Formats: sequence, structure tokens, C-alpha cells
Amino acid sequence: MTAKSKLLLISALLLMWSGRCASQTLPTPPPVSDLNVEILNLNAPKYVGSVPDHGAHGGYYANTRLPRIAGWTPSADVPLAASILKVEFWLEERAVRIEVHAFLGEIAPGSRPPDWEKLQKIKIASRLAHEGETIKIDETERVGIEPFQVRITRADPWSIGPPEVLNKTQALHVEATTENRPAYFVRVRNVSTKNITAIQWYGMANGRRLGGAGQRGMQLIPAGKLFQLYQRFAATDESPAARPNADLPLQRQIVIAAVLFDDGSFEGEPDTAAGMAAQWTGESLQLSRLMQLLKSEAADADSDQATRLTKLKADITAVDTNVDSAVASKLLTRFPGVSDDMRQRLITIEFKAGLMFAKDNLLHEIQRFEFQQAHALDGKDLSTWLREIIKKYERLRAPYL
Repeated sequence: MTAKSKLLLISALLLMWSGRCASQTLPTPPPVSDLNVEILNLNAPKYVGSVPDHGAHGGYYANTRLPRIAGWTPSADVPLAASILKVEFWLEERAVRIEVHAFLGEIAPGSRPPDWEKLQKIKIASRLAHEGETIKIDETERVGIEPFQVRITRADPWSIGPPEVLNKTQALHVEATTENRPAYFVRVRNVSTKNITAIQWYGMANGRRLGGAGQRGMQLIPAGKLFQLYQRFAATDESPAARPNADLPLQRQIVIAAVLFDDGSFEGEPDTAAGMAAQWTGESLQLSRLMQLLKSEAADADSDQATRLTKLKADITAVDTNVDSAVASKLLTRFPGVSDDMRQRLITIEFKAGLMFAKDNLLHEIQRFEFQQAHALDGKDLSTWLREIIKKYERLRAPYL
């Protein structure tokens, strides 16, 4: 799990399903139809998503890089600029219903779709599109966004069956694999007696490693409980260009690489486990430094809030991200079998990623607080808010220190 992946800087989000489901809250993903929706020239050249079957809705949020119309001004009908466009799609009358909503007003830093749904929302387009048809959504001009296109195509069927799941742990038992083309959901159960605090997985296609994901939490997968992971594949993996040896059969795999436990032990790939632990340890070390600043600021009630926040942000920015080699060496003793390459990465990359993430995340927390204060969304004073942050950070200590 990289620090970058943990930052909630979402440029676009699949509406229906995410790569993480809370333990025991594991709805079965709906099957997909044979149709794809392609969203063209919105905030990326192309987004491709599967249209769900049985009337279920799929969708896409776009909240960055929106192509804005120069010189657009608000009106009585649209009093605020659009910050997000949501494109929903579902099967209807042997075609695909496309519906576009605009969310008006500013969005808080680090906010998520449930927060966005609380904004003023207006429906700006509703169209029915058939297979092979491309439609232009120009109603977006009303909210100051350049037109974009939606194309409906028939999805090419996978030429091979479900991927093989390579489970490199003993604690997890694979209970089910569900196809939701172009992705798969894998349901696992923690059959150990220990709580799992972190997990990382990735995909493989024709011997080539694909992107993966990871999650971390103090009780991410309690003993005996379920967890669901998500891995996406691409149709291009089946093309001859993506296959180094076209004579070999096509292969797809989902690799459950490693888990960490709440007692600091691990199972799976030593390098992957050590990388997760190093980031967590770096973050925990940095949080201990940052909490001293927070406690000091919480005790200062003499200055005005703006002055206190300015000073706090400057102090946070000044905290260094140097790696303590003694801590790195101590951590390495917990992960026998770590490669020489990972030993170097632990110090130069993984630890530092945790140190930097803790700083960046706290600065984002302050941005959210300032936004809420400016928009009268939260009545907490600064000292109360600081005590809440301190309490939250005190629960995040890594077991490797």
C-alpha cells in the first residue's frame, strides 16, 4: 500500500463498487451485461465501464480536470459553478440510459462521494443510447462545462476463464471469486486466531505484473471475519502485443501477496510485508512528532484562531522526514528473507513515504477544518477539533516501535 494510494485525491470514481468492502458487509456485486459505456473527453480522453445487468446502476464521478468554458458566469438557474459531474448508466428498453447530474458549489478537500451528494444537484441530461451509437452531451454548457461524448459498444468476451488466485498466506481462505467484467471480486475469510491489520494484492497477466491495491486498519479483518478485494484487468491483456510469447496460453492471476497481524507478525511475501510495515512505522513515528505540536497548540488559547492555524501549518511543514536508520534496522529483524533491494527501499522510499504521508495528511485535515469553518459546516472551535485529532492519532501506533 503506497502513501499515494491512501490519499483521497479522487479524479474519478466508479460509482457502484470500490476496491474495499468492510468486513462482513459484503454485498454480491451485480452481474454485468455485454455492453460497455465509453465516456469520451470529459476529464480524461476515455473512460470505459461495464453496464450492469438486471437494472442495476453504474456510474462515474468526474471532479478534476473538467473542461470549463471560459467566461461562463452563474445564472438564476445555476447560481454556482459545477464542481462535479456524475454520469450514471443502466439498461433500459434494450438500450442504455445515460443520465448526467451536476453538483454545484465547492467541495471540501479530501471529501468523498457521500459528501458530494449533499451538495446542490441538478439533472442536466437524460438520453437513451443504443449499441454502436455515440451521443454528444452538450447540455453541460449550461453549467459551464464543455460538451463530451458517450459511446455504447459491445464488450468483447474474455477468451479465458476466471483468473487463478495465488494466495501466499495461510491466514486467508478464498471463499469465492465473482466476475464483474473487467474486474473480479475475491472474497476471503481470516481463518487465523489473530486480527489482520494490513493486506496487499496485485494482478498478473501473461507473466506481467499489473497494478494492485492494499488496505490497512487496526482491525481490518478480525479473526474469523470476511473481506472482499477487487482486481481489474484490461481487454488489451489478451492482444498479441501484450503477450511476450504468443505460443503460451493466456494467463491471468490475482496474487494475495501478504498480510500483517496486530502482533507485528506477517505471512506472505517478505518484501511486500516489510514495505507495508515500513510505511506504517514511518507514519507512526511522524505522528508522534506531530502530536507534540498538536498538544502544544491545543493548550494555547491566547491567540486568535487564524494566527494559531498559520503557526501550526508552518510548524508541521518544518517537521523533517529523515529516516532513523536504527529503527529501520530493528524493523528488518522482524522480516527474515527480505531482499537486498528491499533493504535499500525500506530506508530510501518506504519509510520516507510514511513520514511524508503523515505530514501531508495532517495538512489536509487542517484544510478540511478551515473549509468547514468558512462554510459554517462545523461549529467546533480549534481546541476541540485538535483534541479530537490527537485522540484519533493516538490509536494509530504501529506495533513495530
